[in-house]
Amino acid sequence: MKHLSRLAVAVVLGLLVAACSGEEAQITTTTLDAASLTTTTTSAGGPGGTSPDATDSQDVTTTTSPQIESWEIITRTSGDEGETLYILVDPGEYTDVSIENFLGDLLEDETAVHGVEIFDDRAALEAALKPQEERTDEENQLIEQHHLVSLVEGRQVEFRGPLSEYPAFVIGS
Repeated sequence: MKHLSRLAVAVVLGLLVAACSGEEAQITTTTLDAASLTTTTTSAGGPGGTSPDATDSQDVTTTTSPQIESWEIITRTSGDEGETLYILVDPGEYTDVSIENFLGDLLEDETAVHGVEIFDDRAALEAALKPQEERTDEENQLIEQHHLVSLVEGRQVEFRGPLSEYPAFVIGS
């Protein structure tokens, strides 16, 4: 909510600057939503941009970032530091932002979590629960293809497998 207030102030300031200048101005607004990002660019025409008919929408771009909608905690393991959750999500084209949003929401609800392992394939998750020396080459390959992310020590996010191009980060910083 704090970000939306800042965004509203920035938009109002942009409108004021456009209204005070004698030139045509372009104003870009960004509306944030959990499922999408919408950017609209408008031109304010006429001297000072005062004519109500002069505002003309030029460009509307909507980018949808897949969010984790459906997920299941398959198992929990307990340790001295807290619990590690093994989570199965639906397959999807997730981004670092969608993963960060998911983990942020999860950690609000699961306060004793020390680790999280997220997979988008049940067989890969089940293979990861086996001791490493008991896994077959096929199981290791399946894990590599479907292990999306690890939360380590309750805060360090490390991307795996198909998301490994994203850099690791500390959640909440």
